Amino acid sequence: MSRVRTFIQDDIPQVAALKWRFLRHGRGSPPPTMESYFRELFFHGPFSEKTLPSLVYENEHGRVVGFLGILRRRMSLNGKPIEVAVGTSLVVEPDSRSTMAGLKLINCFLSGKQDLAITDTANHLTQQLWTRLGGSKASLYDMHWSRPLRPALYAVYAACRFGRGPVSKAFALGSKPVCRIVDAIAARMPSSPFRQRPPLISEEELTVEALLACMRDFPDPRSLRPEYDRDSVRWLLDFMGRMNACGSLRKVLLRNREGKIIGWYLYYFRPGSVGEVVQVGASHSSVDAVFDHLSYDAWTHGAIALHGRLDPHLSQEPLGKNCFYFLGNRLLVHSRDPELTRHIQSGSAFLTRLDGEWCLRFGTPDTATRCDAAGYRLGTTDSGLTTQHMGHGLKTSTFESAASMSGGPSRRLNAESR
Repeated sequence: MSRVRTFIQDDIPQVAALKWRFLRHGRGSPPPTMESYFRELFFHGPFSEKTLPSLVYENEHGRVVGFLGILRRRMSLNGKPIEVAVGTSLVVEPDSRSTMAGLKLINCFLSGKQDLAITDTANHLTQQLWTRLGGSKASLYDMHWSRPLRPALYAVYAACRFGRGPVSKAFALGSKPVCRIVDAIAARMPSSPFRQRPPLISEEELTVEALLACMRDFPDPRSLRPEYDRDSVRWLLDFMGRMNACGSLRKVLLRNREGKIIGWYLYYFRPGSVGEVVQVGASHSSVDAVFDHLSYDAWTHGAIALHGRLDPHLSQEPLGKNCFYFLGNRLLVHSRDPELTRHIQSGSAFLTRLDGEWCLRFGTPDTATRCDAAGYRLGTTDSGLTTQHMGHGLKTSTFESAASMSGGPSRRLNAESR
C-alpha cells in the first residue's frame, strides 16, 4: 500500500536519483557528492530535527517515488521563540502522478508540529497545492531587483537567453568584444549612470561573530526575525561555500571613516555572469553607501549585473541608480496562528535568501563552471520546492516560478542565472 513516511538514511540513494533525474535533469547515476549532500543536510546539519523529519512517498512496491525535505529554522516573534519548518526539494516521479503524492507530502508537512511553515523557492504549481491546503503567498517577498553593472554585456546576455537559437548565440559571441569596450567606457565616463567609483568606506571580511553581532545589534523595527548561534552560522556559511551553487561566496563587513559598522552583505559571484545577492544589511542612513559598495565589489569581480530579493523594509529606500524590479521566486507561508501569517504578509519579517532553502541548494564543480554556447557562464538549475508532474495532467518546468511571470525581460534572466 502506498504511503507517506519519514525519510531515513537508507532512502538517500533513491531520493538522490529522483532529484538528479527530475529536478536537475541529469543523465545516468547522480554524483556521489549528492548522496553526501542529503546525508549532511538532512541528518547531520544544524537544521535537521527528528521532531520535524523529512518525508518520502513510498509506492505499493516499497519504492520511494516522492520526496519532500524539511529543515528546522529558529526564529522569534517580538522576542518570543517560534519553530519554523522550511520545505525543500519536493519531487515526484512522473509515473506516480496519479497518486497525488505531491499533495499528500505537502499536506503531511503542513500538518506538522511547527508554528510556521515556509518555502522560498516555489513555482506556480506548488503555490496552487499549498494554498489549497490553507497556506498563502507572501506577495511582498516576491519582488526582486536587478542592477546592471556591465549594461552592454547584460543586454546581450538577456537576448541570448530569450533567443536560444544559433543566430542569437552567434550574435552574442560576435558582439562580446564590442560590448566589453562599451562597458569599459560606461564605467569611466563622468556622466554615465554606470560609472564605477572606488568607495570611500572601508571593508573587511564578514566573520561569523560579526554577522551574529550585526543581526542582533542593528536596530530594526521588524517583529519576526531569524535566530542563529555561532555553530549554525559557521556551518551555514561553510556549507554555502562548499556547494558553490551560484559561484564563489563573498562576505563583506563595511565601516565608515570613524570605524563604525554601517552594513554588510553576502553574495555569490562568477566572472562573466549575474551575481546573486544573499543578504544585505544597512543602517537607515547608509543604504545607498552599502549598495554602491556591493555594486562596485561585484563589478571588480567581473559580474555583469546583480540580482537579489527586495527587502520590503528597504523598498522605501533608494537601492541605487539604474535598478529595475521583477517578480521572482514565491515565498509561501502556512501557520495555524493567523498573527504569524499577518506579520509576514505585512512585510514585518526579516526574511532573506539566507533563511530558507535558496542558499542550501546542491552545487557541483561541473555546474559551477559550465558555459552556454555563447560563452556566458551558467549556474546550477536546482529548482528547490518545485513540483514535477505531481497531479494528473499537470507538468511544470524547473524554472516556471520565474519564467512564466510578467514584468519585463528579467523574468527569465532571474530563473536561468541560477
